[in-house]
Amino acid sequence: MNIAWFNPIVPMKKTIVCLILVQILISVPLFLPAYSLIAELGVEVNGEKIVFTDAQPYIDEQTGSTMVPAREIAEKLGAEVEWSRSLEQVTFRSQHATSLLTIGQKVASVDGKQVELDTPAVLKNDRTMVPLRAVSESLGADVDWVGERNLVLITSADKAQKSTWVWDSKLIETDGDRILQFAADQKLTSIYLRYETYPGQDVYRNFIRRANEQGITVEALAGKSDWIYEQNHIYIQQWIAAVTQYNASADALERFQGFHFDIEPYTLDMWKINQTWVLERWMDTIRFIESEVKSSDRSMTMAFDIPFWINSCTVPGSSYSFSAWLLEKADRVVIMAYRNTALGSNGIIARSKSIILEAATLKKQAVIAVDTMPSTEADYTTFYKSNSLLMESELKQVKESLSLYPSYVGIAVHDYVRWIELLNANR
Repeated sequence: MNIAWFNPIVPMKKTIVCLILVQILISVPLFLPAYSLIAELGVEVNGEKIVFTDAQPYIDEQTGSTMVPAREIAEKLGAEVEWSRSLEQVTFRSQHATSLLTIGQKVASVDGKQVELDTPAVLKNDRTMVPLRAVSESLGADVDWVGERNLVLITSADKAQKSTWVWDSKLIETDGDRILQFAADQKLTSIYLRYETYPGQDVYRNFIRRANEQGITVEALAGKSDWIYEQNHIYIQQWIAAVTQYNASADALERFQGFHFDIEPYTLDMWKINQTWVLERWMDTIRFIESEVKSSDRSMTMAFDIPFWINSCTVPGSSYSFSAWLLEKADRVVIMAYRNTALGSNGIIARSKSIILEAATLKKQAVIAVDTMPSTEADYTTFYKSNSLLMESELKQVKESLSLYPSYVGIAVHDYVRWIELLNANR
């Protein structure tokens, strides 16, 4: 018999080669097609990663909803949680809302109103798991998905303010429905509305009432660079008096809830000639505003729009930063951190950090503002030539980084008209 073809060494070599290949595949996970599916799902609340100790979050295969342990997420959002074993119901109570979910039911009760859920609450390994987005949003929180990091980013209600400016007050008469629908779509919590003698007071009443019914506060907006001149203080006095008179004649839901001042004296020619003189006049003007507001309506808040770089200026004759002095006078400042990137030494976060820290020390609130208007300074100061998706991506990074600070309360986008144009340009 011819057995020359039979060589026991050949299969042994093949076996060794196969073992080597298997070892390579095991040691290099890049070759495993299911690698992305087993990546850890992260959840952050106000920039702080949650370490789940009881049960791990997971994504529901049918709906794609992120499911998390009820008690741990509730506590991170400052809510109390109650579990009724007999009714199989979990209740969340916070200062913003009361939500009730029943195991297996795709309808929740939020402050007595029925809300449909994509995914019901479930019992898993004797732990109550709830849909993260539904629960968080019912408690007033903002929820973002950061796909490249497999991360759910939650910003609690007290840090999820979102605002815009409406400079042309006639728009609330001609375009009121559209503004309020835009506000609902963008989840706005505040509108800075310029108050003038037109349109009529009935138009303001109707718009502000409808905004308040949507959970949106409206602040009376005004300001001019030349208001720092003493002879122009009369216009400040008249405007504050007009807002106060309007509020006195309106029902509770129809009233402005704050004074919002946008005074930018650094745009005056005098700023280039005598900066100290301008700062002194600016301080006199702020003192005058403070006095008028306190004597007119103490229930109204007072906010100032300020540029991020103003902390590099000092109160004349001292080493105290001008931004800290402004913070002492205001309830809140809106930091005009006009850049179109979040990160880097010239980004939104770095540029606003100093005032955020000052506000935290002084126990004041700070909103971070970005711009969508065309700029004569530089393209990097505005999202005007960018797109809304990129802006939202950058703002997610701002929220994640700055929500760690007690002074940070949210984002503002300047202004309504250009913002809606930016959104429409991407559709």
